Amino acid sequence: MIKPKIKERVRKFSFSAQLVLLISGILLFVSIVFTAVTIASFQSLAKSECFDRLSTVAKMISQGDKPGQDIYNPTFNNFDMDYEYYKYRTGIASQSDGLNNYITSDELNNLINTMQEKYGNIPANDGVRGKITTSTGSYYYYANFEVSNFQNYTIVFTTNAYVDGLVRPMSFKIIVVFLVVLLIAMLAISWWSNSVIKRIKLLQYHIEQMPKNKYEKEYLDKSLDEIGQLSVSVEKMRTEISHNEATKQEMLQNLSHDFKTPIAVIKSYAEAIQDGVETTESLNIIIEQADLLKNKVIKLLQYNSLEYLDHSKPFEHINMAELIQEVLVSYKYQTNLKIVDDLDDSIFFDGYRENWTTVISNILDNAKRYAKSMIKISLKNDKIYIYNDGEHIDEVFIKNSFKAYEKGSKGQFGLGMSIVVKTCNFFGYSLSVQNEEPTGVTFVISK
Repeated sequence: MIKPKIKERVRKFSFSAQLVLLISGILLFVSIVFTAVTIASFQSLAKSECFDRLSTVAKMISQGDKPGQDIYNPTFNNFDMDYEYYKYRTGIASQSDGLNNYITSDELNNLINTMQEKYGNIPANDGVRGKITTSTGSYYYYANFEVSNFQNYTIVFTTNAYVDGLVRPMSFKIIVVFLVVLLIAMLAISWWSNSVIKRIKLLQYHIEQMPKNKYEKEYLDKSLDEIGQLSVSVEKMRTEISHNEATKQEMLQNLSHDFKTPIAVIKSYAEAIQDGVETTESLNIIIEQADLLKNKVIKLLQYNSLEYLDHSKPFEHINMAELIQEVLVSYKYQTNLKIVDDLDDSIFFDGYRENWTTVISNILDNAKRYAKSMIKISLKNDKIYIYNDGEHIDEVFIKNSFKAYEKGSKGQFGLGMSIVVKTCNFFGYSLSVQNEEPTGVTFVISK
């Protein structure tokens, strides 16, 4: 787990630097591992080649030839491997002049005894290869047996020079190649990351400038990658905010007008009563306008209160038939419309009783406003259906899901229906609307 201090240090680097460091680190690690494996494999091949050459030399010496000394055999001329040998023929031993520089007599006898213990019954024309460390260094050796049971054999030794001569140049080349590849990769990653960061900063600048240019300036990254997709989402957000700001401004203007009208009426009638121009019978108009103003304020308070709903309080299990009946009682003397109900009293909804009461009331208020003669509310199949026989709702208004700042077909803002949508969504339910044929509208609340 990365410690918090390390994380904090990493965050101090720019995203471009983090990307370059991360990918460069991965490439460096992979390069080191691949180089080590490649060199180890090549070293294994070089050792195998060394033993093959030692085997050839041992067989030649067994036949009386010595590579590098026979001017008539071109294979022996310019022989590129230094070697020393020990030859044993039925009790007679001979060796090269420089063998003592490689291995002492005691060390040689120990090697021969070890091979006899391990390979005592070795077949004729077979060989033993290995590496030995003596008092003077490390050497590769190959023992060739002409007959079994150590009667006639030849042991050839060589230094590490031949293997190193094969491995070192190749290792150097491999390391140089990987360093070049790493450098090119770092440059490519740096260029690519700077290009990505530049695009991100352009998008960031555009987002920061949105409030200053009143969400009117468009910006799109035309790439098909994630940044391009993000810019499309930001553009949709900008368009949405711009539209909401415009409709919100229009709504505020209309609300201020809606508030001013009843206030002006209340004030004018109150002054008229005070001056004796109107009788106390005009108080009914004042009360009516006050109720209208109160309803508008209640709707605003209800809408704003939804912002503070949370799940800290457990949901209630509410009998919706009982709740709907309670709401319908208050509408008994509010309208001359025919209200029909068909309620299944076994259906329960989860949520808060007060908020569900507001939901049903707001839908009925909307239905009462548009209905011609009848409202029907049904509760069945775990769904609530509220129908009114009024005119169809504009499809555009339905698609906008009754946003708070959208104006309806009759120029009224759907604040009450916005409360319904937000409340249903909070409790895990959804509101759908469908125009019926030949006339009428049905609101459906379902899980």
